[in-house]
Amino acid sequence: MEAAIRKEAQRDLRTGDTKSMLQDKYKKYMKEDGIHFVPVWRIVGFSGANMAVNLYMGLTMIMSFYLNGYVGMAVILASSFSTITRLWDGVTDPIVGYFVDRFKETEKLGKTRLCLIMGGLLLFINSFLMFNVTDRLPEGALRPAFFILFTAIYYIGYTFLNISNHVGNVCLTNDPAQRPILSIVGTVLVRIMRAMMQMVIAGLAVKYGSMKSAELFHEYWLYVSVIATIGIVIAYVSIIPKDVPFFSETSQKEKKNIRFSDYLGVLKNNRPLQMLIVARATDQFSNTCKTSAITLVLYGIVVGNYELSGGWTLYTTIVGLVMMTLGIGAIGSRLGLKKAMQVGSWGVIVFDTIAVLIWTLMDPKTLSLPGFVNGYGEAFNGFTAFTVALFLVTVIGGGFQMITSSIIPPMIADVNDYEASRTGKYIPGMVGTVFSFMDKLISSFGPTFVGIGFALIGFKEAFPDLNTAYSHSLLIIAIVFYYGLELLGAVFNVIAMKFYELSPEKMKAVEAKIYEMRKDNA
Repeated sequence: MEAAIRKEAQRDLRTGDTKSMLQDKYKKYMKEDGIHFVPVWRIVGFSGANMAVNLYMGLTMIMSFYLNGYVGMAVILASSFSTITRLWDGVTDPIVGYFVDRFKETEKLGKTRLCLIMGGLLLFINSFLMFNVTDRLPEGALRPAFFILFTAIYYIGYTFLNISNHVGNVCLTNDPAQRPILSIVGTVLVRIMRAMMQMVIAGLAVKYGSMKSAELFHEYWLYVSVIATIGIVIAYVSIIPKDVPFFSETSQKEKKNIRFSDYLGVLKNNRPLQMLIVARATDQFSNTCKTSAITLVLYGIVVGNYELSGGWTLYTTIVGLVMMTLGIGAIGSRLGLKKAMQVGSWGVIVFDTIAVLIWTLMDPKTLSLPGFVNGYGEAFNGFTAFTVALFLVTVIGGGFQMITSSIIPPMIADVNDYEASRTGKYIPGMVGTVFSFMDKLISSFGPTFVGIGFALIGFKEAFPDLNTAYSHSLLIIAIVFYYGLELLGAVFNVIAMKFYELSPEKMKAVEAKIYEMRKDNA
């Protein structure tokens, strides 16, 4: 009996020593009241994962041209396929999220690193098969069957990589002064990369003469896969010291029992999550309607020079990013993330309305930038009234729009902390995938709506291309899907934020409660 007592005491001593060693090991990342932080360079590095997600998403945004040109799908079917795949993406979210939260992480392999590895490998391999092999297969039923199979696996990889952002943002930092930085750095990197890749797409379309060129997809895939892989590797290295149980559990004594039924509790009882779903899903619906076909119509047909889309995006993005950084830095850090979302949404409503008036009342063919010809084939000879007006509205309105979209990741991290304080369970995989599932369920119909819109004005078999003649109906379709739906989404944001309760004061109480849980269960 005495021997057993001594043995148990020795085990408790060893456990206490191990616990003390762990606390000392991570002490350099801790502040008072449970606040933990990370060097800024690690935030910058981890944003490589978000960049990779957006690069692979961009690859699917031009997928309809490949489907229409090589897989053998007509316009509405190609657009509907995008809807179906996004719904499938949503279905995989809760399954993968449940798996990730039940994964027994260790010091050597945490949940975030698991998702980065799985997501990176699945996306690289399957995107290669989709866009480099399909068009080389014999025409007929084999092509769509092959493409559909590997697209299904592709989206499982996309889900893993997307979850890595949700899980990583929670364990990376909960410092209110740093969480807005997650948005600033991630958005700057993603927007600059998106602008550059739009220039690449426009250049490739001109180089190969059509968006339906197989060579265009082969070359574009290479750029996307290489850059995305580099981003994933950098993110992996950056998250290593924080992707450990110490920063992702409320109890070090025992693993909380996680059930699939927890999804219903999260969705039913987490009001901040519900409001965030409303705001994000309506925004994403409008974003998924901004397909490459809509961009081509706006710049390639209405403006008359598709190459201008890349240059225009780069010019306006840089200035817009400055506005977004100032907006999130000043509003998010001082007044909270909720206030940043409200200010950004009102800005979108005002400036999108002005943009619609500019496109309809002025001459889009006079859009002029240094190094490009305008829609009339004239070389740059100074900035026109249309260019100046649209530039001002685009950079200011785009800055506000960037605030509303980029503020979402730290808001999800806040929602995760709120859920942990409410239930005692840190389940970032489940919370993140409930959010993304509902987001994708609602927004997945965007491409289908675009396809129906084109079909209604006569484009039933093929999308408009660079050689399509201008028509007033094309201008209306482009404006509705590029600006109108985004404006409507901003209205929903304003309404949703009235019921979003996670103010800065509320979050201080949440973090303090989680800290007490950890102390009581240490």
